[in-house]
Amino acid sequence: MKLNVAQELKQPGRIGRCHEDVILDRQEYLGRELKFAAPLTVEGEYFFDGEGFSFKGTATTKLDSECALCGKPFIEELTFDFDERFLREPEPDSECYGYTGEELDVSQMLLDDLFLNLPAFSKCSEDCKGLCPVCGCDLNTVQCSCVREKEKENPFSALEQLLYHDKEV
Repeated sequence: MKLNVAQELKQPGRIGRCHEDVILDRQEYLGRELKFAAPLTVEGEYFFDGEGFSFKGTATTKLDSECALCGKPFIEELTFDFDERFLREPEPDSECYGYTGEELDVSQMLLDDLFLNLPAFSKCSEDCKGLCPVCGCDLNTVQCSCVREKEKENPFSALEQLLYHDKEV
């Protein structure tokens, strides 16, 4: 996504606004493949302060995800805010992005911020129970007998019972 900033360069302090829908191809990040179910919608403001540009706003998209607990596919909404700086010649170790001419190419910045705001793992719902570790059935739809057998084998289950009685230990 490129922004034409010719007017802002001529009039420092002038605020430019953008509202764009960006179609993203599949992306790979830390072994995770990201498939987009919707465009990345970017709403932002940018201005030139005489030295560089400040660009801030909000981006939203939807991902084709798979639940880390039960393995079912679902659509995951992702929204993140960004606030970044663009300089004509940024220092090599700075956290600023570079720009040339009268355009800001914000594509890499948007991908970087998207990757930083990804959840560690995706869940189809907050109350997803996942799969049984013994038989593999979906605990959201079926309660298997494996869970009770596993609790009996747990050597700490007797201690757990003490927590729910008003007895002094």
